[in-house]
Amino acid sequence: MKRKEILLVVALVAFGLLYQAVEKGRVRVARDLSFYADDRRPKGTRFSEFPGGEASYDGVSRVVVANPAGEVVVGPSADGRVRFTSRLRVYHSGARAPENAGQEARARGDLADGTLKVSVAAPSPFPYRRLRVLLRLELPAGVPLEIFNQEGDVIVRGTAGELSVEQKNGDLVLESIAATARLRIANGGARIRDLAGAVDIRALRAKVFLQNAPAVQLDGRHGEFILRGVAGLAKAEMAYGRLDLDGAGRLEVTARHGRIRAAHVRQGAVVDNKYEPTFLEDLGGDVRVSSRSGRIDIRRVSGGAVVVENSYADVDVSGFSGSSLDVSLKDGRLVLRAERVDERVNVNGSHADVDLFFSALADPTFSIKAVQGRISAPARLGLESYEEKEESFANRDGGKPQILVHTVYGNVKVDAGG
Repeated sequence: MKRKEILLVVALVAFGLLYQAVEKGRVRVARDLSFYADDRRPKGTRFSEFPGGEASYDGVSRVVVANPAGEVVVGPSADGRVRFTSRLRVYHSGARAPENAGQEARARGDLADGTLKVSVAAPSPFPYRRLRVLLRLELPAGVPLEIFNQEGDVIVRGTAGELSVEQKNGDLVLESIAATARLRIANGGARIRDLAGAVDIRALRAKVFLQNAPAVQLDGRHGEFILRGVAGLAKAEMAYGRLDLDGAGRLEVTARHGRIRAAHVRQGAVVDNKYEPTFLEDLGGDVRVSSRSGRIDIRRVSGGAVVVENSYADVDVSGFSGSSLDVSLKDGRLVLRAERVDERVNVNGSHADVDLFFSALADPTFSIKAVQGRISAPARLGLESYEEKEESFANRDGGKPQILVHTVYGNVKVDAGG
């Protein structure tokens, strides 16, 4: 083949690959932004409400609710029976609703083999622009509940059976749930309080506030997630969002483009965050934090071993009181203010400046090496300093803790009080 023909073939192959990538990207973007395109909001602000069905049931061991558009409100039952009522809300632009407007849809319950299915019979396609179905349920203690709802809110209070909610284009309120919960939320908000069981949350374009739960597992994207008072493990995977946690037994986070703030974690943390800052304070136990192109700030960590890895951003650790600190840093600056170190501080840096300050050091061991960099330390520390070609050294024989620093293209500054 001639050179021009080869170039043409290569160009066509490249164009084909690019075209496929663009098309896949269009599909993904269309899916992620579909809530902007789906215009299901009611037309007009005037509405009329019409009574719907009402029923009660014995012998129910499970309840499933499916509402195509509207509201679901659930509370406890006083007599051990499942009860539900419904109303139809019809939006219109005139002085009053059209005739027969309240007959467009009907909520019904079907009980079979202990499972009560509450559904809505309505025209197809559903008239989203003018109709909402409002469901009210009373549930006996211990009966599992599964809800599918969109274009409206879900409110559940005081139930004691396993709970599953899939909610789209509306808000979710949960209070005093004495069981585990599985939540799937898109395009809305959630306020969750006082759960007796673990909660599993998957949220897309949502703002979630949670307070008081034994354990939380979160998968969030394009949202804001506020967690308070998690007794056990708070585990999160997130992207393009913000996590704000205050109070947890243990924290595990994997994030991309996620701003993370966590405080008062008692039994250790593992955080892997890329491209956004990470701020941690008042931590106990072992801590491991890694990032790339995102600043790491750690305040008041005590008791355990801390490992930090970062590149293309700074690391700041203050109020450290623990057994050991290991830092690996590339293209950034490390600032450490340590109250107490039992075993060691070990720093490896490349194109990184290192500033270390210790409140008190009784009889430490120092081993510092800087390639293409300077070492600065006060005479009272008793370091033996010398240089060999492009390398600088500062050493001292002693006991614990061991201060071990090795940098390439970076300066080292060490100081201590007392």
